[in-house]
Order: sequence, then structure tokens, then C-alpha cells
Amino acid sequence: MVLAWKQLLSLLMLVISTAENSYHGSEYYCKSIQERIQRKMTAPEKYLQTDLAVRQASDELPVSDLCNELFRFRFGKEASAEADTSIFQLHIDSIGPHAADEIWFANSSVRTDVVGKFMVTECDDYLAVHTEIDLTGVTNFKDLTTQVYHELLQLTRQRGYPNLVRVWNYFPGINTGYGDHELYRQFTAGRAIAYGEIAHEGEVLPAATAIGTDEGTPFTVSAIAARNQCQTIENPRQTSAYKYPREYGSVSPSFSRAVVVASPFGNRILISGTASIVGHQSLHLNDPMQQTIETLRNLKDLVRHAQGELQARNVDTKILRNGNLRVYLREPNYRAEIEQTLRDALGDSLSLVFLRGDVCRRDLLLEIEAAGDI
Repeated sequence: MVLAWKQLLSLLMLVISTAENSYHGSEYYCKSIQERIQRKMTAPEKYLQTDLAVRQASDELPVSDLCNELFRFRFGKEASAEADTSIFQLHIDSIGPHAADEIWFANSSVRTDVVGKFMVTECDDYLAVHTEIDLTGVTNFKDLTTQVYHELLQLTRQRGYPNLVRVWNYFPGINTGYGDHELYRQFTAGRAIAYGEIAHEGEVLPAATAIGTDEGTPFTVSAIAARNQCQTIENPRQTSAYKYPREYGSVSPSFSRAVVVASPFGNRILISGTASIVGHQSLHLNDPMQQTIETLRNLKDLVRHAQGELQARNVDTKILRNGNLRVYLREPNYRAEIEQTLRDALGDSLSLVFLRGDVCRRDLLLEIEAAGDI
């Protein structure tokens, strides 16, 4: 028998309450789930799936069966000695205190696997994959990107998760070369070829990040895919990346500004790497503080637009609730001043991680990505 919505809500509340009593240490996290389930669900039903959440391991406490770890990102150029297919190593160093693991949770059982060059974890509605490719001897990065993305898209479809939600890309020398020979533009072209070969008509583009890492690090691709289509969000202040004019390359970048993951618990927004770009032009060249302020404007407008699209009832003056931000900096010595600016604007409730990485445009000094509740 199909339970009525009120009955299902009552049952979920009972399970969460039991979980809180049994796992006292998970009280903070599971209470946040309980608060979200009490909010009116605003996303269209076609986008609904189970919950997906992220938090830092520095806040980690034991979690209940409703809060299963799907995978975790570990930061640092040196590979982890821990052999675990659910640990996704990002070969990028933190700036300042060592960055704690970033843990992504789901509220259904998790299974792990290795498929070819990909580490795989999956639950009822989501699949996470990770691969690291040694670039020694690689002479055609565009072809390599096409191959990696082709295999990634085939894998997600074969496993029944055809909708890419979020992708992270890291590789050294991102600004090497000029014009269409720049490595980032070669990456963009290779990715577009793979999408063109496999993606079906009407398929939405994922939120994405592409950051340059230090010499000698691998080409790393991590992704989350979903069984059901999610809702993409664009920023009215910015030209959609996939509509960039020819001056930014022979092929426009294949990503959305953000993707909203909707469940009966509420809406979580996954925001692409965001920088000081208005329209399609970079602003405040050589000024890290003004670039930070402009990036904040973009983030705030993007979230505000997403809340309007979803007709969110609980519009917050903050950018995100239960939010996590990654801040990529070209120059580590900007960190203290930028962190103060972000704290002044956002308060102390959001988690901030600072990483040393190169932005895809030479004239940009920083990029910020985020995930949180709206």
C-alpha cells in the first residue's frame, strides 16, 4: 500500500527521532535533516530524490543510518596511505591549516566498486566516481580529456545514473599555451566532444570546477551523477558559460552555474567555481579584494535567483545555510585578507577551505565554489 504523504512524513520523523536517541553524537547533523523535512517541499516532483549533503570532517561525529557516507575528498599533493575506494584524493594543497576531509553523505545504503580506472561509490539515487591519470608522456590533452569523459559518461549510464550533477577537474599547467592551444581550452574542447558523442538531446549540464594544480600532479576527475534529472540554475549577472563568445575558445565550456538537488528534505544547491566575471568579462584585474567582493555578489545573486526559481519560502539573507565553500587562490599570501572579507560578509557559520590552485583565466586570482541548503 502506498503511504499517504502525512503518514510517510510521520514515519520519517519517527525514524529520525529514534536515530537521534540511539546516536547522540549525530544530533547536530540529524537535527538539520529534521529541520529540512519540516519545511514545505518546493521543488517540482520530477526533481525529487533522496537527500545529499556535505560537511567537513573537522565537525565529524558518529552518524546514523540516515546519514551514510557516500565518499570523502581528501586534500593534499601527497597520496593518502589509506586504501579505500571511497576516499577521493585531490592533489591540491591547503593554504594555512591543513584542510579536513570533505564528506558527502546520502541517506540510503552505500556500495563501493572499482570499474576500470574509476573508483565508484553508489547509493539509491547517486553515483560518485573518481579517477587519477598520470600525465607523464601525454602529448594530446584534448584527446585524453575526450577519452576520460567518454568513459565517465558511459559508466554513469551503464550503472543507471545518467544525469551528471557535479564534476571537479584538476590538472597542472591549466594556463600553459596561448589562444586555442592553452591547456584549459584543450580540456574544454575535449570535454565537449565527449558530451557531443554521448549526451542525449535536452540533457542538462552539471555544475563544475576546473582548477590548475602544481607540476607533477595527475589529471583528476571526480563526479556525482544522479538517477533523476536535477534542476540547473544560471546567474542573471553572468553569461551562461555554454554561451561564451568565440574569444574564450573554439568551444564554449560545458557546465551550468549551479545545480539544485531536491528531496523531500529540502533543496541543496551545488555551485560551480565562481569568479569575478560579469557578463562574460573578467573584472578588477590584479585586485584580489575587489575580485573577492565581485565573486560574493555573483554567489549571492545566483542563490537569490535559485530561491526565486524554486519559490523558496525560507529566503535567508545569508548566501547559504549549512554551507561549505572552497576558495582557490593563485597566491597564498592573499589568504588572510580574503578570509576576513568573506567572514565579514558571511559570518562564521559557513565552512571555509582555502586551496592553492590556478583559475582557468590568467587574469583571475581566485575562484569560489559552494554547496549548501537554500
